[in-house]
Amino acid sequence: MSYFRYIDNGRGPTKLFIGGVHGSEGEITIDLLKHLNVEDFSDGQIYIYNFDKTSYISTLKEEFYQSSQGKKILSLIEYYKPDFYTELHSYNIQHFKNLVGYGRLDVQGVPPLIDCGNYVLCSSVSPLIRRKYFSKYDICQTLEFPSFKGDDAKLSVDELKNKYGFVKEDSVDEYLKFLKLITLAKNRKEFENLVLMNYPKQVDLAIKYVHMMYDDEFPQY
Repeated sequence: MSYFRYIDNGRGPTKLFIGGVHGSEGEITIDLLKHLNVEDFSDGQIYIYNFDKTSYISTLKEEFYQSSQGKKILSLIEYYKPDFYTELHSYNIQHFKNLVGYGRLDVQGVPPLIDCGNYVLCSSVSPLIRRKYFSKYDICQTLEFPSFKGDDAKLSVDELKNKYGFVKEDSVDEYLKFLKLITLAKNRKEFENLVLMNYPKQVDLAIKYVHMMYDDEFPQY
């Protein structure tokens, strides 16, 4: 069953959060979204969607936005016209090095994702929609949560900690920490200040990557 939640916090920015963008990610992102309480959000209109399992098509491909799932997401963006747009994703932790490595730029034509700690990754949203559906003043974020698949899924908590140096709860805390910078920020400037305060090294990388993709067309994040 798909999940929807609307929070009317009065006048303020419109924020759209989407989990379960593709594949089976919704099985993981639904729990992360349910950690959020009303007091975790700024003033404004808040819309939260989490979708059931769909076929996995990368959001870096035009094909995704031509699919029924992609069209559904675009229709939500066009309808709500959010000032803050956030996609909640999950990824196989075995792909961590590929996602944060510079080879991603050569293979997929986009900068690496940024490591926020405890294997939580962040980036902007797909360039296929960033410029077309949002202004340069809008906040657009992708957050990736690590999941364990294949042989890793068979390991105990202690074995996973020995292999990767963290436990799932560490990643949940890190993910929610970054997510709440988005939920609590009242405007772009406040979000920038919160991110700079909490993730200064990541900000430097974000600025570098934005210039790689957009030159000076967009602000820092």
